[in-house]
Amino acid sequence: MPETTSTAYTAIPLIALAVLIAMVGFAVARGLGVRGAGLPRLDRTRGAHAAAQPAPPSRQPRRGLRAGLFLWPLPFAGFLVLLAIMISQGSVEADAGWLDIAGRSALIALFGGVTLLCGTADDRIASLAPRPRVALVAVRDITILIIVALIGVFVLDSSWNAEEIREIGIFYYVFSHIVVLALLAIAYFLGQRTGILCCLVLIACLGFGVAQHFVVEFKAAAILPSDLLAIGTAADVGAGYSYLLTIPILDAITLTAAGLGLLSFIRPVKRVGLRGIAVNAGANLALAGAVTACFFGYFNATSLERDLGISYNRWQPIETYRSIGFIPAFITVLQDLEIPRPDAYSDAQAQELEEGLSAAYDAGEGTSPERAEASVQFGVERPAVIAVMNETFSDLSIYDSVRAAGYEGPTYFNSISDGLVKGTFMAPVHGGGTANSEFEFLTGNSMAFIGGGKYPYQLYDFTTVDSLPRQLSQIGYETTAIHPMLASNWNRRGAYHTLGFDTFLDATDFEGAPGYHAGATDRVTYDRILQILRDDADPQFILDVTIQNHGGYWPGSVPEEDLPGITPEGLSDDIVSQLNTYLACINRSEADLAYFIEELRSIGRPVVLVFFGDHQPTFSRDINDATHLGEDQVTHEQRIYQTPFLIWANYDVASRTQESGYDEVGGNALGALTLDLIGAPLTDRQKATLAARSEVVSTNANGYLGADGLRYAIDDPNSPYAAMVDAQQRIQYLEFARKLR
Repeated sequence: MPETTSTAYTAIPLIALAVLIAMVGFAVARGLGVRGAGLPRLDRTRGAHAAAQPAPPSRQPRRGLRAGLFLWPLPFAGFLVLLAIMISQGSVEADAGWLDIAGRSALIALFGGVTLLCGTADDRIASLAPRPRVALVAVRDITILIIVALIGVFVLDSSWNAEEIREIGIFYYVFSHIVVLALLAIAYFLGQRTGILCCLVLIACLGFGVAQHFVVEFKAAAILPSDLLAIGTAADVGAGYSYLLTIPILDAITLTAAGLGLLSFIRPVKRVGLRGIAVNAGANLALAGAVTACFFGYFNATSLERDLGISYNRWQPIETYRSIGFIPAFITVLQDLEIPRPDAYSDAQAQELEEGLSAAYDAGEGTSPERAEASVQFGVERPAVIAVMNETFSDLSIYDSVRAAGYEGPTYFNSISDGLVKGTFMAPVHGGGTANSEFEFLTGNSMAFIGGGKYPYQLYDFTTVDSLPRQLSQIGYETTAIHPMLASNWNRRGAYHTLGFDTFLDATDFEGAPGYHAGATDRVTYDRILQILRDDADPQFILDVTIQNHGGYWPGSVPEEDLPGITPEGLSDDIVSQLNTYLACINRSEADLAYFIEELRSIGRPVVLVFFGDHQPTFSRDINDATHLGEDQVTHEQRIYQTPFLIWANYDVASRTQESGYDEVGGNALGALTLDLIGAPLTDRQKATLAARSEVVSTNANGYLGADGLRYAIDDPNSPYAAMVDAQQRIQYLEFARKLR
């Protein structure tokens, strides 16, 4: 566990909080927060000369405390309370000594105290003649907004990228500043020229920066636009991690406090009379609408990648975020959310390509005696089809340092010799994004042609899209999805419904279930599958998305005796610790898989099992980078997307060898391969997918394995298989993008 600062320092921010409260009390006692009783207001209905005169006694406002006297210090009090809580829980890194905490706490309290003066400053400005007053307010507000925008940009990037922030080019700083300034302007006018709504923009900058820090810390990834639709999932699975405030985060909080202090001085020139108030409010809303229209209109009409030359690394978006800053990178990815339409695309051409590949399958494998015999058997047996997507199940012995340290991979899995086929599953994601792996398997679509940083479960309605559950349901199968977590995770409740599942068993169906490491055990879900198979004789298609092995792999999350003690050379102690915790989880999953397969052998009905890992753990990137040096980028990167897969049956599938031959397959082809092996009916799209594998063996989000045994980037124009990749993209656009609601 990382070292943390002493919990004895909890008193420091609490002392600062007490000082802030005392300052508020002092302000009340001195009348600093009392509304002026005769200060001039701008009354356009009475003329400039009359507006500069004090209101007659009968028209004077009642004297009383300003609400802002108490409301503006609240965010600063909140920061101090948060800091005290984090220190008390051991959630501030050890590098933050008592002086660091004391200095920042004092500044936060000081900035909170500064807000107590805004009323006095406002009264002094209000005492000026109308023209100087309006001019001074305009200069004040513009200056403060410019400074706060600078603070917002710095807070956003320094929270997580403190070491490399100086390397970001000035163009990207200016771009980010303009974006934040535009958002502040919108908030300024919507808030009727006060700083209240502007505070939300600044706090959002802090929030995104801190969130990005933890996403980088736990997943070595960047916050992508589609992540905003998965906040519920992130909050749920994020409970398994430890959150430490770093010095850059403390600095960001302090700077945010400074910005909030400045925003407290933004107050409008007051109007009197209903007409004046109404006209002023309408003008502000109109200006807010105009700025909003200009802002969003620009980004709708301008492609940052095409027009400004801002591109992002689709292999590792986090590298782009580091080099150009959060805002330009985020917007560039956001503009790429729409599914790209292939150049010179037409439905007729895509249909022709699909029909050609489908005919190629029919002329080859489709007419083979093996396929014909398996088809007859399938019609008679109607086996249950069980798909287990096992959380983070992978074979880390593919890394030389791990194998050299004595780990030879999942022992039981590797010993299975009576499957139809097993080999390498090329996952579309690494370290997270589980839903994209199951999306590929269930729909036969590849994330390569949808675009990086997207989560289809969050973005699309699949009601009119082909899927395995819908396809099997049409031939009489009952369809069930199992995931012992919240149904809201990755919007699975909605996604599974539109994909065609009849039943979804979520966390509420596994309350009180035994757990291991991160959640309900694999065996618990297997027992539920066995129960369904024994209780319902109808043909079944069951998807089981397990949770047991989910990251992070913190010390103490598994029994000490389960740790295998693997110590590869060249890795940090933290990575070695995570590795051993992870391997303990894999060993437990293997034991549960052995139990499940043995139960299926004797269950008394034909069953086909498809088993695969959704992705590797996050830290495998560190192992890859430390172990495999000097490789080309595609070969190097594709290694971290490899997980094992198995297609196994508890009966002799007609004309199919039960000897676990090796294959490599992408998520888009795994479902079609399974149905083909067992003789199930195939769609033209599935036939085309299988036929394409004669050239493009496996495809994932970033690249593919060619028939020549070499790996290629998905957009490599020099690949001998570029035409086939282009054909696959056009077919997918026809069968997926064109069918989306």
